[in-house]
Amino acid sequence: MRKYGIDGIAAFAVLSGSAALGIVLWLQFDRGTAPCSLCIYQRLADLLMIAGAGGALLWHGGMRPALLWIAALAALGGAAAGAWQWHLVAMAPQVESCSAVRFLETSPAWGPWGSDFAASLSGQGSCATAGGKRWLGLPITHWSVLVFGGNALLLGIAARGARHRA
Repeated sequence: MRKYGIDGIAAFAVLSGSAALGIVLWLQFDRGTAPCSLCIYQRLADLLMIAGAGGALLWHGGMRPALLWIAALAALGGAAAGAWQWHLVAMAPQVESCSAVRFLETSPAWGPWGSDFAASLSGQGSCATAGGKRWLGLPITHWSVLVFGGNALLLGIAARGARHRA
């Protein structure tokens, strides 16, 4: 695989992951959608995918295939969490709620944006309710599986190509 193809895939992963993260944060802070614990795990997978793909864009040495594999595995984990949430949405009448997750506690030392940052990584809503929210006509769970699954496939192809180039 040519270097520009690998760079293009990594750039696509960074851009699509950033767009997806921006959309879910907009849904949370502007539309009042409470994220669930699976939403938070998907956000963490998205951040890891963005970091791995972004690192692969900047690093052109022997570490590049490993960074692409990290990004691909993070995307695969995000797709799995999205697929599980899709299942929970389908089973909504039988699923009351998910367990709450809070990765960061708010602190006055973080400044005025500290509570918003901590809130973006804490989930307490219902997985079935949060996953059923729609954007452009499709439920968020469907978008999650599409974006993460597509990126996992492309990043895996790029990682294989980068391994053969290294």
